Amino acid sequence: MASNGVTNGHNGVVKNGIKNGIKNGASENGWYDPTKIWTTLLTNRAYFGGLLVLDHSLRRHRSKYRLVVMVTRAVEEDTEYMEAFAAADIPTIVVDKIEPAPRDGKINKGTWEKLAPWSFTQYERVVLLDSDQVILQNIDDMMEVDIPEGWIASTHACTCNPRKLPHYSKDWVPENCAFTAADQETGQPAPITPQSPNNHHLLNSGTVILQPSKAQYDELIHAMNTHPDVPNMIFFDQDLLAIVYRGRWKPLPYHYNALKPMRSCHSGLWRDDHVKILHYILNKPWKSRKYDANDTIESTHKLWWDEFAQVEKEWTESADERKKELWRNVVVPVVAQE
Repeated sequence: MASNGVTNGHNGVVKNGIKNGIKNGASENGWYDPTKIWTTLLTNRAYFGGLLVLDHSLRRHRSKYRLVVMVTRAVEEDTEYMEAFAAADIPTIVVDKIEPAPRDGKINKGTWEKLAPWSFTQYERVVLLDSDQVILQNIDDMMEVDIPEGWIASTHACTCNPRKLPHYSKDWVPENCAFTAADQETGQPAPITPQSPNNHHLLNSGTVILQPSKAQYDELIHAMNTHPDVPNMIFFDQDLLAIVYRGRWKPLPYHYNALKPMRSCHSGLWRDDHVKILHYILNKPWKSRKYDANDTIESTHKLWWDEFAQVEKEWTESADERKKELWRNVVVPVVAQE
């Protein structure tokens, strides 16, 4: 089995002039707070356009915390890709592969590296984001959310299953969804109690606030290697977090991880001006520049493309010829051109 967690213990192997995940000088100029970070995971080139938009939107909304990207060994070995991170001024931290122990000779392969931030004990707080999100308002208040020791904070999973996907649980219906029980005016989540429907105990790991801890990390890895449900998990880290932190996670309002289908299936709850993080689950906006502007869900792709246009302008009009070449080689192939 591959080793678990971050290379070289908790501090990791750092790239692009980064020490402990913070670009040299960033904390010295008083802008970035080095004690807390945003992080996301990239395992290949496919989501790089998404990452650029996530990073740009964080910066545009003047976050005082740095986005430090977890990259796998495969990404680290792609020297041109690593050069693109440097050109974007996005710090990276290399994480080793994390996989469950084999069961009957089979391994449930997935994005288990999303568990690595629990081992980042050089930081007081880490907020795990997905790279298919765009930030619509400043979200620095997430770094101050009060969380009991040994807990995490996240948003509920939407269990409406509006597409009627057959591999989802049969109890994933609107009446069991935690967002149906949320305060429809304010967006405040329904409290989780022992009497809550089981679906209310499920979270979406697109946004997770955590306080790194070796004990918690070890607990997660132990559960990953031993829990009987692991071989059949569909959502990998998300399902595991719901098990390990059952009764120990604080629900956040949907504003911090607004799943785009909710704009339709939870139209009574959704307020465009309340959304802080928009999450493009299912089909990704960068797969096509064409979308139905009149569709409740697909029209949200305009927000992603508007942000991307600013990134595109910065790169393609750069005086740095190598940066423009990296754009053509790394970004253009993974982002729709029409």
